[in-house]
Amino acid sequence: MNKKPICKAVVSLMLVFLSTGAWSAPPGRLVRGDCTHPAPDTDLRHCSFAGMRVAGLDLHGTLLNGVDFSNARLDGCNLSGASLKGANLKWAFLTDCTIIKADFLEAELFHTTFDGSTLDGSRFVGADMFGANLNDVRARGVNFQDAYMKDIAMEEGDFSNSNFTACFMQRAVLLESKLVDAYFHDTTLTGGSLEGADFSDATIIHSLLNGTHLEGTVFKGADLANSRFVNAGVGNADFSQVRNMPEHLSKMLESRNLN
Repeated sequence: MNKKPICKAVVSLMLVFLSTGAWSAPPGRLVRGDCTHPAPDTDLRHCSFAGMRVAGLDLHGTLLNGVDFSNARLDGCNLSGASLKGANLKWAFLTDCTIIKADFLEAELFHTTFDGSTLDGSRFVGADMFGANLNDVRARGVNFQDAYMKDIAMEEGDFSNSNFTACFMQRAVLLESKLVDAYFHDTTLTGGSLEGADFSDATIIHSLLNGTHLEGTVFKGADLANSRFVNAGVGNADFSQVRNMPEHLSKMLESRNLN
């Protein structure tokens, strides 16, 4: 059998696919993108976007591991499904962005601003979030495990069902935020401002809340096993129906009720 005509036909078909864009890369591999015209679903790991000023930039599904976004301003961006592992976003502004199920594993987020953004299902495991701003965000089911979150601002946000295991959140500000069903284990919240926050049904175990401000904070139904509230300002915080109430906290509440 003469195989040459068949081979020529296959080659011709491949050339048609390549010229029309019907085939661009093997499954699971993204095409190398253009740094000057960044597009969604491309590999941009070779680029630097430090200092970029672009509103509404769409980079959903993009591979951005290790990319430099320091001092960039990307208001209204779309980073949903993007991978930003180890990326540098120091002092970057990602306000009012859509960032659903993105991966910021061990990313540098020093003083990064996410105000007004949607972060549902994203991962910030091991990220440096010192001084970051996450005010008025929707961040449900987000994984912040092992993140460094000292002096972070998280006011009036929705962090329901999120995981804060082993986070260092000293002096964190969570005023009026929703943390229903959130998970805190070995978490440091020392000196935090939690006034008006809702921790209903949250799991807060083996954690430090020393010196926290809890005026109007709700812990209804929360599990507080082995957590420490020493020197906390319990004010009129709601601890009704909590599980595993620490003995020292119980005494603090008794003293409060007598006054």
